[in-house]
Amino acid sequence: QNILEAIISASLLIAASDGEIEKNEVEKLDKLLSNNESLSAFKPSEIRKLIDRYSGILEADFRVGKLKLLKEIADISDNADQAEEVFVNALAIAEADGEIEPKELAVLKEIGKTLGINLANYEL
Repeated sequence: QNILEAIISASLLIAASDGEIEKNEVEKLDKLLSNNESLSAFKPSEIRKLIDRYSGILEADFRVGKLKLLKEIADISDNADQAEEVFVNALAIAEADGEIEPKELAVLKEIGKTLGINLANYEL
């Protein structure tokens, strides 16, 4: 459950960083989650419920949502494999429209710091 919540949290933080969660970003997240073997135990309805809940928190207030979602991300920070998986998924969302915008990069840096990820390993 923690890995699912962390991936959704990181991905939605990236998507919302520019002020709007775009349809193509949510579609990319759906594809990433549905093709992730380590998440196959979760029903699509469970995943959709989490996406909707976390999106709602971010849309209500980005700062409040960011604080909440960074805590969800921090929950897996002691597992290097899961931390990398969360970060790579967030990076995929940032690149969904073909470029990483400055606000997305700033949030990627925060996520990386929370997870203990060296962004230089990802050419960032």
